[in-house]
Amino acid sequence: MRYRPYIPLLFLLAFALAGVGCDADITGTPFDNQPPNTDLSVRDTSLVDNLEGGIRLSSTVLVAWTGTDPDGFVKAFEVRFFDRGEVLGPEERWQYTVRNDSLMLLPIPRGDRAADVVVEVRAIDNEDLTDPTPARTIFPIQNAPPTITFSPFELPPDTTFGVFSIAWRADDPEGLENLARIDVSFNDSTTFVGLPPDVDLATFVSVETPGTGGPDVVEAMVFTGRAFQRSELRVPGLRLDAENTIYIRAVDQTDTTSVLQRFTWHVKRQRGEVLYVNDFRKASFPVVQAYHLSVLRDYLPAGTGVDVWDVSQPFVSGSAGNTPRSNALPPSADPTLRQLLARYRYIYWVSTNATNSIQGNNLPFAAGAMDLFFDAGGKMMVHTPISLPSDPEDNLGNAAILLLPLTDLITFPDTLRPSLRMPTGFAVTPVGTLPGVTEPLPALEAAAFVINTLPYIAGGTNTIPLYEAEYNYITRVGGRQGPWPGSATVASLSTDRRVGLFALPLVNEQTGAALFTGADGDGDAARRTVWLMLESLGFPKR
Repeated sequence: MRYRPYIPLLFLLAFALAGVGCDADITGTPFDNQPPNTDLSVRDTSLVDNLEGGIRLSSTVLVAWTGTDPDGFVKAFEVRFFDRGEVLGPEERWQYTVRNDSLMLLPIPRGDRAADVVVEVRAIDNEDLTDPTPARTIFPIQNAPPTITFSPFELPPDTTFGVFSIAWRADDPEGLENLARIDVSFNDSTTFVGLPPDVDLATFVSVETPGTGGPDVVEAMVFTGRAFQRSELRVPGLRLDAENTIYIRAVDQTDTTSVLQRFTWHVKRQRGEVLYVNDFRKASFPVVQAYHLSVLRDYLPAGTGVDVWDVSQPFVSGSAGNTPRSNALPPSADPTLRQLLARYRYIYWVSTNATNSIQGNNLPFAAGAMDLFFDAGGKMMVHTPISLPSDPEDNLGNAAILLLPLTDLITFPDTLRPSLRMPTGFAVTPVGTLPGVTEPLPALEAAAFVINTLPYIAGGTNTIPLYEAEYNYITRVGGRQGPWPGSATVASLSTDRRVGLFALPLVNEQTGAALFTGADGDGDAARRTVWLMLESLGFPKR
């Protein structure tokens, strides 16, 4: 028998292939590109009749999808949705996306509460071929009403003048983009003015002519946002010197409204260009207010309207005035306070304290919002005692100190108590002349024992010192007294004649008795001093 060697099968195959030749062409007809397929996560082609009990979904739905391609890969998708009653062309309204899901706000025709919306998705493969049979589902949806609430930190105080801001928060289950407008009205729950849906704070400015009486019911111009953007909108029905109720509601794209919200407060009429601010924060304030109002009104021309703004509550505890800022002030300086002060030409401010703390005191809060007032030529007279902060760090940037015509607060050496005394008979001596006034300032003297106020430092190019007072210091050890050797300015004027400061109390806060008289015994000398300062500032004079 003849021997035949064993040849492995793999070797024979390799040999055969080698005989074919490496450069031989591949022949045949290539297959056409196959379209991709698309599937929705919701397999039911229509949910209209298949949800139990006729339940309808919220108009905001999460839709997911997938795609496959038999001879390549899916690179993107196109999505569209439309009302079931619409007829679209095969290439209409498709939106390109590379996502596999989307939170969709499905459309409900305006004025309708429900709709059946078709959602279609088609895959696109790597050769730009689209699925010719898009995945499709019909969603039964219903509209849910929007919501709106007042912002508790941006509501007006119990009483305001005709400038006030109100904030709110509106929302919609279908998304904020489903909101159509915010409706507002004064004292009428049936007729509204619509604001843009993205407005969440509006400032209303009454259209009134101060000092002329005028109608009791006026329109209010609308300004939006913190930046006080003027709109062309006006809301009628604002009542002056009366209680007002503002109504607000959110309205969505289907005209569905939220629950109506309301807030009530009192609006005062503006009677003129002069504002008296009662910032004397003690329970006995009517005595002090009565005195200063008489000083002011006796100086002004007869019939001049004076608005009284009471920011005295809550009252202080103790002589230093430890208390929160007044709840009669607006919660934010911008834009309400800035715009309110700008409506006046003259401000007469009587305060319990302004220089010892930023927190709690009213004038430091208001002083930072007076730029528009001064830009329009405003003039201001301030009566406030001067006191030192217990912690200087807490008083850094005090806008009242920057506003008032003083250079700095005094300091005490460690050997002295941080307080001074002015016994009866001590002199208050004029040291400067008032620009624009021919009559000299009268010399004054203490008619009673005066404490709880300090002198300050004034001078340089920005302030004009007007009076210096005699004081006694007190030593920490032994309680010895002696003449105070430091700066003793107690009244001054800014060189631009915009702000005047008188730092001595003029009457006893309990009895109303005069604390200062003329050095010659003239009981009206202190009043005349204030009148001369008002004249130099440019307050109108009778």
